[in-house]
Amino acid sequence: MFDVIIVGAGPSGCRVGELVAEKGFKVLIIDKKREIGKPVRCSGLVSHRIFRLSGVSKNVIVNSVKKARFYSSSGSYLELRSKKRVYVIDREKFDKELAKNAMDAGANIRMLTSFKGFKREKDCLRIRTGKNTMRTKLLVGADGPDSAVARAANLPVPDNLLVGVQRTVKSYYEPETVELWFGSHLCPKFFCWVIPENEEWARMGLATERNAMELLEKFIERRVGKRKVKHKNELSGLIRFGLMKNTVDDRILLVGASACQTKPFSGGGVVYGQIAARLAANTCIKALEKGKYSYDFLKKNYEEKWRQKLVWPIRKGFILNRLVHTSDWLFDVFIGIAKYSRFLFEGLDMDLLD
Repeated sequence: MFDVIIVGAGPSGCRVGELVAEKGFKVLIIDKKREIGKPVRCSGLVSHRIFRLSGVSKNVIVNSVKKARFYSSSGSYLELRSKKRVYVIDREKFDKELAKNAMDAGANIRMLTSFKGFKREKDCLRIRTGKNTMRTKLLVGADGPDSAVARAANLPVPDNLLVGVQRTVKSYYEPETVELWFGSHLCPKFFCWVIPENEEWARMGLATERNAMELLEKFIERRVGKRKVKHKNELSGLIRFGLMKNTVDDRILLVGASACQTKPFSGGGVVYGQIAARLAANTCIKALEKGKYSYDFLKKNYEEKWRQKLVWPIRKGFILNRLVHTSDWLFDVFIGIAKYSRFLFEGLDMDLLD
């Protein structure tokens, strides 16, 4: 019998595991992948908050940036300077350090272990994996935007689903400047990004509903020219965003991308996931101490609290999304006007939490 079984050894799952295990509870984290942090499914651009929230060291930093350029389809741009540093991180190292922290706290991690479903018993859940069955008092789904735990618990997820693709491309870049490119022909309903690691290499990617790789090829050609360029670290992943009706059930909590705790504007979820992970861990600890595992208890202590912190930022992300994804010519006009009122936008928090 475990106190908590967590499905998914990503940042949210490992952080929940660490915080619960350090209180002396028996925690197991399972993951279907072979290795922590692989494959990478994230652009790795995060705010200053991430180190305080995750407890991870700054050894994972690859680069830090100060400016962002927002390009319209015509090529004109608005440049904004951030008041606080924004970091480009090595996501594999970041995930591995979080996993180590969880194990150091006493959590057990089993890789190559797939969650297959669960059965309710009188005083626990019986979890079925590809290898065996185990019992647990609480089940935490931290298994990403296509969560098997959410499906098994009949917790419906939003239909907003994009495919993100990225390559690290060799060219010439300004290492302190991130680029965001908008345009219906470049990337319908989202944007293309250029995230520099240094002067020579940058992570170039986009997210869209279909033809993602074809659009990425076209964007790279536009940005760096038709010449053949060196590239590495090609990756892809799903981005799901929206507000779920429920992220808990009796003895079950969802956290991170499984709960759609994701920024609708950028698709990023690491910061929101870390905020929710602490709330989920606190709720697990409280539930175990009191012996209360009902839907009502988990809703009051976890779901209502994460919504208090994140629903308004998520809604602001939807509003911002609609504003920038108007027609191409309107966005071009907006860029032109915004250049003369730059001070109104430079205080904008990238996590939309302030």
